[in-house]
Amino acid sequence: MSPLEARYRRLLACYPRDHRERHEEEMIGVLLAGARPGQLRPHPADAADLLWGALRVHVRRAFGPASGPVWREGLAVAVALWPLLMLNTALAVVLLRIVEIGQSARSIGADLFREPIWVLYLVEPIVVASLPALAVLLGRRWIAVLGAVALARYLADPWNGLDLFVLSSPDGVRTFLLHLAQPNTGLVLLAQVAAVVAAFLPGARRALALIPRRSFLLWGSLALAGLTAGKAIVRWVNVIDHHDVVVWKPVPWLVVVSLAAGYACRSALGRRVALVLFLPAAALGDLGDMLRIPTSTVLAQLGCAALAFAAGAALSRRRSGLATGGITVV
Repeated sequence: MSPLEARYRRLLACYPRDHRERHEEEMIGVLLAGARPGQLRPHPADAADLLWGALRVHVRRAFGPASGPVWREGLAVAVALWPLLMLNTALAVVLLRIVEIGQSARSIGADLFREPIWVLYLVEPIVVASLPALAVLLGRRWIAVLGAVALARYLADPWNGLDLFVLSSPDGVRTFLLHLAQPNTGLVLLAQVAAVVAAFLPGARRALALIPRRSFLLWGSLALAGLTAGKAIVRWVNVIDHHDVVVWKPVPWLVVVSLAAGYACRSALGRRVALVLFLPAAALGDLGDMLRIPTSTVLAQLGCAALAFAAGAALSRRRSGLATGGITVV
């Protein structure tokens, strides 16, 4: 194989595998026939044309009419996964609360965990978040309805500083809407809506069944660890004196989300789920603070995500290749 042919084949590697199997030899023949005598490198115009053609093929496959059913399945999986992400958020917050309450109790020489009010304070958000997740996993509509009731009760809880019974006045309505717009409440409400949708739509449950339970356990544990680590940075680091450390808060969660997206990209359905969920899931790590920190730090944070995504995709492709006798599944 000549150096020119080898370089052309590297460019053709950008095309989908099945497209290469059908057209690669024909394309190589045309390209070599049009090459000048002694040419060692592809002409820039030819290279650009090949890359543009590869992009067009990928876009046509990703967004063309034939891709519609896969997009619908991907959206259904993304909707069904959202309550599970919110459950991770609730667990992470409660874990940090338990540590804080334990530290406070030791400082005053008391056992606050024996008080029912503190137990309720810790258990209530987990119950509210777990009901939508169970409704999705089990496909039970009555659990989704029960979750909606529990969410309404949770919003009326004194811990949240809001009484739903004040809605009879215009000021009460404005207060309620403002409360729903806050991330800690709005995201839980969105999870409940997603749970109702997933529980009442059989397609969402069928799509979620495509994900192995072992993957739920693995990525659920990693997600909980990454989100807890990110939130702990803010709770246990002096923000004023160590702002340069706090700005890295989203990184543990970003790395987990990016690794999961990289692994998901080995299938067409996984690529679409990752595309739909990546930004909302990344925002759970308070990625929204990026506008308040230096651009260089933002780029570094996104660089960490990009490296984690590349590592997840490479490891996933390698495992798929080993499972198929050394042939990489694209």
